[in-house]
Amino acid sequence: MIEAKWKENGEGIFEYKEGPEAAVSGFMDLLQTESGKLVIKHTEVDERMSGRGIGKQLLEAVADYSRANDLKILPVCPFAKNLMYRYPEKYKDLL
Repeated sequence: MIEAKWKENGEGIFEYKEGPEAAVSGFMDLLQTESGKLVIKHTEVDERMSGRGIGKQLLEAVADYSRANDLKILPVCPFAKNLMYRYPEKYKDLL
């Protein structure tokens, strides 16, 4: 389950949890700029959850959010940048 949380200053976070009562297992730290860009600053997944595709799920959720809100993505985070450029067919509309 992925939940998005936003502050009034444009900072946001997408959090991954195994269920509603579970602890956060991973997150993607974001900044929505006034110029219509969504900056992916950092991605982190609990090492005990590594290899389950949680980072990819977070990126997909952010991509869906970006498309729904007509935002472009600036991937500063090495993880997100690597995936977005490795699979241009999935993300070229967002770059």
